[in-house]
Amino acid sequence: MKRILIISLALALLVTGVFGQGNVLGTMAPKDARTMGMGGSFVAMSTGYQSFYGNPAAFADTKAELTVLSTSLWGYVKPTTDNIQKATSFGGMEQEEQITALSSLLTENGLGAGTSLGIGWVGKGLGIGFINTADVYLKGKNLLGAKGEANAEAAVIVGIGLPLTLGPLNFQVGGDIRPHMRVTGNVYASDLLGGMFQSGGESGFDLDKITLDSGFGIALDLGAKLDLGKLASIGLAIRDIAPPLKLHSGSAQDIVASLTGGEKGPEVTYTLLPNIVLGASLTPIPVGLRKLVDVNITAELQDPVNLVVNKISPFSLLHLGAEGKFLNGLLAARVGVNKGYVSLGAGIDLLFMDLNVALFTEELGKRPGDKPRTGIAAEVAFRF
Repeated sequence: MKRILIISLALALLVTGVFGQGNVLGTMAPKDARTMGMGGSFVAMSTGYQSFYGNPAAFADTKAELTVLSTSLWGYVKPTTDNIQKATSFGGMEQEEQITALSSLLTENGLGAGTSLGIGWVGKGLGIGFINTADVYLKGKNLLGAKGEANAEAAVIVGIGLPLTLGPLNFQVGGDIRPHMRVTGNVYASDLLGGMFQSGGESGFDLDKITLDSGFGIALDLGAKLDLGKLASIGLAIRDIAPPLKLHSGSAQDIVASLTGGEKGPEVTYTLLPNIVLGASLTPIPVGLRKLVDVNITAELQDPVNLVVNKISPFSLLHLGAEGKFLNGLLAARVGVNKGYVSLGAGIDLLFMDLNVALFTEELGKRPGDKPRTGIAAEVAFRF
């Protein structure tokens, strides 16, 4: 497995040209409440709908899952009593109080939000889905100077998975092609909040003042999974294997115009960083008891390419998680460690409707403690 990982890393670096010229883009994936509640450790070991942004080897699962609709929402904010009070009373504040409240949120933890909407079929050798994801996050020393990044991706996923038998072991491989539209760019609080900074409170917000890069690309995702009986599994996912991405700069109006055949803005070349994830899971509860209570423990090493390119701490690769399911999956409790930060989550499965929530902290800097941000995530999904 170690040799496979080294070869995969070398292949991904070669194909994507990580050390070439151009800007760099990371993986665009939803802040899925189940994954985030388990410390972000549910990528290589993902199942069902999560395999669209996890391990495509799950397409080979013998049990199929149809997700009619999955809606995820997340916000980058610490759910403290003070912050909750600010949020609930924000509309009734005076303008000066609103600016003070926003400044506090932006300087302490940063402020942002995201959403994801998707549908799809996974299992019996096939994975077909559509996922639309958007995310924006800003932070700064003060409100006027706060800046950050906005990202969005609309992707169609088409893939296959194959089951293989190696004696007593079950082995699955899978892959998908993912044509997508990507939008990315820097954003500033002064642009987004507009009229707050103008005398008299007149609105000065104009979406077309925000310049973003947009365009179409295609990526390949590969994965493998080996079941060691009913007790343990190991998995490997290699995502975002793609050529350089050619985007075009322009305002929101320019982006819409380019989609309908209008003139495109200046071209900007981006390198899409591949994400390589090696994981393992342990299910220690005897099979006969799993309808009553089941426990899944996962551990993953994620994104070694980032370790090479950006010289991040090796400790930042580690993600740990545990999930306990009770009463045949009706209730779930989750806990995890995301690059040294504890995460918590819970879920309930009501026939065909899943509800999941998570509280998480993740590291944006090169080392644990550099740039942590806390967030909350929720998902409502209808699955059959």
